[in-house]
Amino acid sequence: MLELATNLVLGGLGFLAVITLVVFVHELGHFSAGRLFGVKIESFSIGFGRELVGFTDRHGTRWKIGWLPLGGFVKFWGDEGVSSVPDHEKLQRISEAEKAGSFHHKPLYQKAIVSVAGPAANFALAIVILTGLLLAYGDRLDTPVIGTVQKGFPAERAGLRAGDVVVRIDETPIRSFSDIVQIVTVSDRSPLRFRVRRGSVMQDITVVPTMISKPDSFGDPIQDPGIGIKALLPGEIETVSPNTAAAAAGLKPNDVIVAVNDKGFESSLELAQAIQDTKAGKVALMVLRPNPLPKKSWNRDIVKMDLIPAVLPGPISDADAALLESAGFAVKAKGSPNLFVQVNYGLFDAVARAAHDTKFIVVKTFYFIGQLLTGRGDYQQLSGPLGIATVSAKVTVQFGLIPLINLAAVLSVSIGLLNLFPIPMLDGGHILYYGIEAVRGRPLGEWAQELGFRIGLALVLSLLLFATWNDLTKLGLFGFLGFHS
Repeated sequence: MLELATNLVLGGLGFLAVITLVVFVHELGHFSAGRLFGVKIESFSIGFGRELVGFTDRHGTRWKIGWLPLGGFVKFWGDEGVSSVPDHEKLQRISEAEKAGSFHHKPLYQKAIVSVAGPAANFALAIVILTGLLLAYGDRLDTPVIGTVQKGFPAERAGLRAGDVVVRIDETPIRSFSDIVQIVTVSDRSPLRFRVRRGSVMQDITVVPTMISKPDSFGDPIQDPGIGIKALLPGEIETVSPNTAAAAAGLKPNDVIVAVNDKGFESSLELAQAIQDTKAGKVALMVLRPNPLPKKSWNRDIVKMDLIPAVLPGPISDADAALLESAGFAVKAKGSPNLFVQVNYGLFDAVARAAHDTKFIVVKTFYFIGQLLTGRGDYQQLSGPLGIATVSAKVTVQFGLIPLINLAAVLSVSIGLLNLFPIPMLDGGHILYYGIEAVRGRPLGEWAQELGFRIGLALVLSLLLFATWNDLTKLGLFGFLGFHS
């Protein structure tokens, strides 16, 4: 109970920190642009509902925190509510002096800049966060070596093999396995030309992705284009010879050794050396074993066992031979490739990489929306506030502060992009209205604007309810209550 309570508290704090930062920066973008153009700003709120705490600055703006931490708003003079819907009655009685501070009397280009400034601030926040993380910690790139080729999937049918080093996909150079995943998941199942290095020979192999159910970072299933390959795992077992130390210890094919005497390793050479470094005649292995239950096919159980290896004379030069001779097993990734490559960045390279990662989030989002609109996407991947809170909690508890900061960057891009959709009530809807006004030479009538905002509100609320339903389904609430969806 104490552990559960601790996780709930940490998770809740993580969610509040992420959502508050993202919303604050978004609204600060609107606020700064409005202040730049001389707009009178009545209030700046983080959260909705009754004010919990606040103060009024020297310009008359009320800065406050609302009790419901699911967003925020900047209320300009002349707004009817929190979504910049014009208060027509108030604007009809406006004096000449008040027009100078009225948002709705500013030139169209200024109103458009104010509207786009919030999403732009979100994109800028993401790039700043990602740049800072790259400068502080660099990047550990997972090697672009194929660790496993799954039977019956496109990669096997095309001829890719475990141990192949992916050098290029179409015209894009590959630096890490994550690059492969990014390209494949936004491929729309179009043919991809892989250039791989197999030994000393370069080969071009064309692979056509297909939709695959796979786990996300927390083991929850998602549908994405894939080709049926997995990243390199230096300790993934291919074969176990009978009547050997590995067989006696209980190792099996497809087991993954993740630690030797409670220490990890990043290549099969390090694994072989760790096994030989034993002083007590045996080593303690921590092994991940595939779970046999179909519903948990992406999970692995933790198994601990003792291995009594044969002692080899002299230093180890060939890890594959050493593992087979001393312990009696062979790993899938031959040749002892390193699991990670550490890359450090200068300022400009870090900004470029951060911009690239931000662009990928945008491309992936548009791809996902396109899949949904054409009926080919997995609607269950839509998440609302509960989903964001759940992910924030899991990241905080399971991975810590740095991944939580990275999550804030991802959410900042997603929220900025969502607000640019041409839906009344959102920033993109306001920009759409300004575009129509620029073409027509006059704004839409009051009735048309009101109708648009009502439709926008209905769309936003419908999406929110649908996403919340998904979140509750994923959390198992309906099953717990005896309902089935």
